[in-house]
Amino acid sequence: MNRRDENKSESPSVGPSGRTWYGHLRDLWQSDPKGMSIDLLRVGVGLVWVLNMIFIVDPANQFFPTFRETVLSFAPTSLGGPSVANFVAAHATAFAWMTALLTAYLAIAFVLGVTTRLACIVGGLASVIFLATQFLSTFQIPGGTDVGPHPLYLLIYLILFTGGAGKYVAVDHWIWATGRARFSRLSRWLAAPRQ
Repeated sequence: MNRRDENKSESPSVGPSGRTWYGHLRDLWQSDPKGMSIDLLRVGVGLVWVLNMIFIVDPANQFFPTFRETVLSFAPTSLGGPSVANFVAAHATAFAWMTALLTAYLAIAFVLGVTTRLACIVGGLASVIFLATQFLSTFQIPGGTDVGPHPLYLLIYLILFTGGAGKYVAVDHWIWATGRARFSRLSRWLAAPRQ
């Protein structure tokens, strides 16, 4: 039996022939509830990014035309002063497109489980940047109501990264389980969950 056949027979994503996808998911849940919970958390974060993408592409939200004004509204609350907000506002079109592309990438990566480890790092960096640019409006005393979503996002990305997200219901896992992964060291760093 070669290595590719071993991976197929041991892989939790390759169910016995004739099994329904629901039965297969139920078996995975029973055999590894922690791993499946982490994968469900990954998909949930992906769905949040899908909703963010809907806000971007919905013409009623005027994301691109109002991006400059939105960025400038954070200038007084950014750590280090308004210089970063002013720079982003001066290049509003480029940063609006970068934000849209980042949002689309994170939505696809987390929902489908593609380059999961890289998506955790990119999402974590994005949350740090958003937290820094909105810091004084988020952590306002008196007047603040909560710490905002970004500390929670950072915790979720850490859990996904260290917990092996993409271990089951993910394109990343399918690529490894079927032996299609190329450039193993790079692929493992970008995508492969801990096995």
